[in-house]
Amino acid sequence: MSRRVEVRHAGTTYSVEILGGGAVRVDGQLLQVDALGDARCLVTREDGTHAVVAHAGTTAAPWLFATGQAGQVDVVPDGARPRSSAAASDDMTAPMPATVVSIAAAPGTRVVAGDPVVVLEAMKMELVVRAPRDGDVSAVHCRVGELVQPGTLLAELAP
Repeated sequence: MSRRVEVRHAGTTYSVEILGGGAVRVDGQLLQVDALGDARCLVTREDGTHAVVAHAGTTAAPWLFATGQAGQVDVVPDGARPRSSAAASDDMTAPMPATVVSIAAAPGTRVVAGDPVVVLEAMKMELVVRAPRDGDVSAVHCRVGELVQPGTLLAELAP
């Protein structure tokens, strides 16, 4: 029995069908996903090319790391409504244990959706935590060099 979800990232929606046995179809392309342990998996395309993908965060909003890039995606079960931008307005949290490398927007700074707010480093990869919407940074709850745990609130935006 297959399961369908939508995955949303950077304004693009992908149709994903989880077929079982590690087989997944993304927008019609068949992929094989094999667990490697340590929150990593090997994703193999039909043409035999592959990538190692690391993941962290929650099932509904995981962070994915592949080919030197990282990003958070929203996973919406078939027929469900996506979380609203208002619900995600203060959702600038650490996706995994990481070290704060820099604070890109101090309290009082005006940001637009997508602007970097905090930069983290984890698993030798840079994770940029971006503003989910336009607003003013009202608080920063971390400092450079600090080790933060998953779910730690890093910064907040005023309405």
